[in-house]
Amino acid sequence: MGDVVEIRASVAAQVAGFVDAGGGVGERSVLVKTLGHPEFTVGHQMDKVLPAASLAKMILGVALFEAGGRGDLDLDERVRVGDLGRTMYPSVLQAMDSETALTVRELCGFSLITSDNPAAEYVRALLGQERIDAVIKDLRLDSTSFPAGFSEPELGPLGRANVTTAEDTLRLIEHIDRTARLEPLRHYLVNYLRNDRIPSRLDDDVQVWHKTGSLRGVINDAGVVLHPAVPIVLIFLTDGQADNVRTAQEIGEVSERIVRTVAAGAAH
Repeated sequence: MGDVVEIRASVAAQVAGFVDAGGGVGERSVLVKTLGHPEFTVGHQMDKVLPAASLAKMILGVALFEAGGRGDLDLDERVRVGDLGRTMYPSVLQAMDSETALTVRELCGFSLITSDNPAAEYVRALLGQERIDAVIKDLRLDSTSFPAGFSEPELGPLGRANVTTAEDTLRLIEHIDRTARLEPLRHYLVNYLRNDRIPSRLDDDVQVWHKTGSLRGVINDAGVVLHPAVPIVLIFLTDGQADNVRTAQEIGEVSERIVRTVAAGAAH
């Protein structure tokens, strides 16, 4: 194993480079934590409250499986595709006949694998705000607020009411990672189809379970790189970005450098 101090310093330099690449425009919050050896945490503005966007869908998943585990909700209840809301964004559900019935469990899967908004909004309404807030409280996500949904009118300025921090997101990720009954969520997230950020420059055989979030000027991504040398949590929260596409590319570039650095150190 390489020198932990040296590896940590190298990762810190990569994080600083990503922050500096923003040119002082907007906000960039970063958190890197290894879940094995070498073990360390590096971050920048980890307690900065920023828009969560679709990262909040992971909270829905936790709340749904918690409710199902208690017997409060039947995750195998079937829902007609035609009963879901509509969206101006591309949706796999649009390929299905309106009479096709999916289970609540499968709708949760769609909301996390494809970030489908109508599926997420159905799950949110089914849960109700009280169950969602209970998960936020139980996990001590003290700077997280999730009052808005994913209907079309809420995807603009109203959607910015959903906020979190990198520190809270780490607590959420670690809970999903270590909780046996949440294995379905990990399965959904490792099959996430929007891979233009953290996984974009990693080798195809390196699995990543993660969730992105996007609004105007907001490019987020958070999850776990399941590198065989050592699992690595990577969290990127941003706001006020001038070029969403470029910020997404920069997240991919710095993620690749961080993973390469940590994996090389873990191998020695």
